[in-house]
Amino acid sequence: MTALPWHRAVLQKLLADRSHFPHALLIHGPSGTGKAEFARALAASALCEAPQAGLACGACPSCHWFSQGNHPDFREIVPEAIADEEGDVPEAAAGQVEGAKAEKARSLLIKIDQIRALADFVSLTTHRAGFRVLVMRPAEAMQPAAANALLKTLEEPAPATIIALVSDRPARLLATIRSRCRKLALPMPPRDVALAWLRAQGIANAESALAIAGGAPLLAVELAQPEEEILRRRLVGELARPGGADPLAFATAIDRNSVERTIHWMQTWIQDLVRVKMGGEVRHHAEHLAALHAKAKSAEVEALFAFDRELASARSLAAHPLNPRLVTEHLLMAYNRATSARSP
Repeated sequence: MTALPWHRAVLQKLLADRSHFPHALLIHGPSGTGKAEFARALAASALCEAPQAGLACGACPSCHWFSQGNHPDFREIVPEAIADEEGDVPEAAAGQVEGAKAEKARSLLIKIDQIRALADFVSLTTHRAGFRVLVMRPAEAMQPAAANALLKTLEEPAPATIIALVSDRPARLLATIRSRCRKLALPMPPRDVALAWLRAQGIANAESALAIAGGAPLLAVELAQPEEEILRRRLVGELARPGGADPLAFATAIDRNSVERTIHWMQTWIQDLVRVKMGGEVRHHAEHLAALHAKAKSAEVEALFAFDRELASARSLAAHPLNPRLVTEHLLMAYNRATSARSP
């Protein structure tokens, strides 16, 4: 697992003194910056038997097993829905999804059974006489019972064990869990580094893609996919309508998998509206500059901030089994109210 260019220096510094490596690490930062990739590169480097400049060599038996997804001293715990969606999640991660019934919708939460299944992993001797590494993401997706079960493991850490929790929203974790982890914040990469990486991935119009993603390069790659671009254009076109959005018509096409992305795009639109109101530059949707200025004229900044808080609250609940159509209808109605606070 090769480290992303903007992570190499941080990773090398972290791995410089392996004898004092923290038993638990909370990796957090903006979405779309590669936190999961950082955690995997950390795991590969910690498990590597012949590290080069502190990082995984890519050639030893340990690196080979890791690249094949079957290293015996590595586990990656994710919700069932993520394991299904990401066909490239290592088998060790998928193997932690216990007791799921095929006929049921796959869970967006990390369950207590997944944490309990780690007991043997953290208690037995490592296979290669080195570290064992556990990556959990997103850590805030743990059920309360799962979080309490993990807390017991953090309170009594096993030797030569690294537990890496990856989180977009660390404040949603139990304070007792946060206090037992060394916190590692991963910031946005420098713009020039991110653009060079996007171009190397074959992303057309890298500048626009990075702007839409708010500077997060991995999110830019994700949002550049055709289905994502279709959703963005439909939603932004709805938000830009002079007479207001049509909640009932738009929401009929929204399913559970697109709710969070819909909320994300609404947040970026509102952020651009606030920038216009404050005399700043549009960051995400520059191609709709005229519509943003028109909408900004009929909205109060206080109403936009209040709606942005409502969107943040809705996004924190997106993993719960709410009715996606009703959620979308409600938010679009609230948007119409927020952008018609006063007459132009």
